[in-house]
Amino acid sequence: MDYYFCPFVSEPYAAYTPYVWQSQNIDESYLNSVPATERQPQPVLSDRPAQISVVLFKELTGYPNYGNPSGNADILYTGNRGTWTFNLQPFLLLQSNLSAQLVIQGVLDDHTNVPVANYSARITINGTVVHTGRLPFVHGSPTGQRFNNWRSLTFNVPNLRSNNRVVIENTSNTGPNDWIAFDWMELRLQPR
Repeated sequence: MDYYFCPFVSEPYAAYTPYVWQSQNIDESYLNSVPATERQPQPVLSDRPAQISVVLFKELTGYPNYGNPSGNADILYTGNRGTWTFNLQPFLLLQSNLSAQLVIQGVLDDHTNVPVANYSARITINGTVVHTGRLPFVHGSPTGQRFNNWRSLTFNVPNLRSNNRVVIENTSNTGPNDWIAFDWMELRLQPR
């Protein structure tokens, strides 16, 4: 009888039949005589130095029904402007050699009769414009419920401060009741 070694089963010396794994009665002295290195592949590992990173997370909860998973999101109608702040504790700024990224989770309204190309925004971080124009978002779905197709935008944060200010203006060429939703934002800090 042939024995097959399969590293992905709980019993390494099992014979495969089309429907059932069957253990075989084999001589235990044989198993003990085969070095472990021949019976099982060695692990493939890495042990790089740990990196410090800090994430400041801001759940946006201005309007019920659309956010995921909270069920809430902030909404900017056409022509509206919103401001959010990330205040850093002084001990975080002691490490002056930090880089930062802002991640914004967003989606367009569920008004599928309005072309996606008509939605746009101006995003400013600490007084520096980081985005102007169309957003890489899609219309929210499922319609009238918690959306499950949120998309992320990521920007490098210029001139990181103790009080970081994010301003988003909905510059869309849409009707007054059309909107862009934001589910959450996070500020990611890392040493350079």
